[in-house]
Amino acid sequence: MPSTKPRNRAARFTVGAASAALLVTAGAITSPSASAAPERVSGFTRHIITQKVSLTGSGPADQTLSAVEYQPTHARVKGIQVMIPGVTYDHRYFDLKTDRGWISQAREAAEDGWITVAVDRLGTGNSSSPAADKLNGTTHSATIHQLITKLRTAHKGLPVALVGHSMGSAVALQEAASYKDVDAVVVTGFMHHAGSGGLLFNAAMHPAAEDPAFAGRAIPDGALTTRDGMRHLLYWPFNADLSTVKADDAAKQITTVGESTSFVDEQSNDTYGKKVNVPVLSLVGRHDGLFFDPADLSKTLTAETAAYPASPAVDVKSIPGAGHDLALQRNADSTTNTIDKWLSRKL
Repeated sequence: MPSTKPRNRAARFTVGAASAALLVTAGAITSPSASAAPERVSGFTRHIITQKVSLTGSGPADQTLSAVEYQPTHARVKGIQVMIPGVTYDHRYFDLKTDRGWISQAREAAEDGWITVAVDRLGTGNSSSPAADKLNGTTHSATIHQLITKLRTAHKGLPVALVGHSMGSAVALQEAASYKDVDAVVVTGFMHHAGSGGLLFNAAMHPAAEDPAFAGRAIPDGALTTRDGMRHLLYWPFNADLSTVKADDAAKQITTVGESTSFVDEQSNDTYGKKVNVPVLSLVGRHDGLFFDPADLSKTLTAETAAYPASPAVDVKSIPGAGHDLALQRNADSTTNTIDKWLSRKL
């Protein structure tokens, strides 16, 4: 198996300084024996798990939530990380195969002793695709809660942490605040502050039904995706790899207005962050223009701690050499290592 750490050997992807200024962001478990045979890799096994879920948590379980579970085989198991991707991503944000190998936060965490579960939110990947107006933070938090309930049953006694990215971080905060069923929350690519880069969000998106990448597929009305060739805006270009950006673009998914609304509501109003009562780690790329302008970085990081008044421990850090997609930059190891070490101390 190719190493899960090919990033530092990868060729550099360099663009002009003008592009750098445009950094911007644009969500019943079966046992392994009941599903496809696990993929056995040095240090962990990998297999798909599925669960029938209800959109509300109390209605009919008529949707299927898919995720990929990575179980350590050599290291002592420390706990469970449930990884929730952001808009236009499925589980591959945490486990992306490029022509240079894997760039994978999920695999690295598994090698470090964590059971990692990278989720396809409803509407993405191998999960069900309900109507676009059903996809929002409330729906996602309800279905993730159902997944966590099953994981706790399958892995009794292990602590559970949510690890979100971007809109997936907003979902993680809503889930933790609403259901009180996790032991820690890791927020990446999300802050309760807006930078000028957010003005380019709409320009980077267009209707998914008009995108050639989704030709011949049933796309819910109102679904959006990134325009062709726009994924580089999610990276700090001076520390990105062209093969990663290419693979990222090929794996793009859809998003909905409801998901964006949930993201903005949490960003602007701290609707759920203020109710999270477990330790919180917040990581943001130092060049993520969605949340701050360069001169405001220090002030914004300091202010973010106040967004979690009920948490017993809040750590807010920036990752050098990273834009919005921290898990896909060439120095993604630094993000993964920061998360794993922090969780090992807190759980």
